[in-house]
Amino acid sequence: MIEFVYGAKGSGKTKKMIDMANAELETSKGQILFINDRDKYRVTVDTKIRFINSDDFGIKGEDELFGFICGVLGSNYDVDTVYIDNLLRILDADGPEDVEGLLKRLDVIQKKQDVKFVLSLSCDENEIPECIKNYK
Repeated sequence: MIEFVYGAKGSGKTKKMIDMANAELETSKGQILFINDRDKYRVTVDTKIRFINSDDFGIKGEDELFGFICGVLGSNYDVDTVYIDNLLRILDADGPEDVEGLLKRLDVIQKKQDVKFVLSLSCDENEIPECIKNYK
């Protein structure tokens, strides 16, 4: 399953994702990952959740992010959910339409590995492209 949290910059997407991840600890049977490109949110994510700062690993772009996710999932079969906050900034994307390639790749992985992805996008609802609407 691929889910999205979207809204304009400053609309509370990160807080909503952190709340979702922290609440999921009560029902999750596996591990939860939270990927962001800033450390300032590390303290609000429960310590039982693996917080990963993408900048610490030099991740920028679709291929690097996808390769990193595959590496993490390949080394830990207990991952249930992967939250990726600030996806457009991590991808260095111009807009939400630039995530289509990554979505296709994540869709294959999530089906094979039974992993849920929750992605945040900085865009208004009327800016969401068809490639994202297909996953809703």
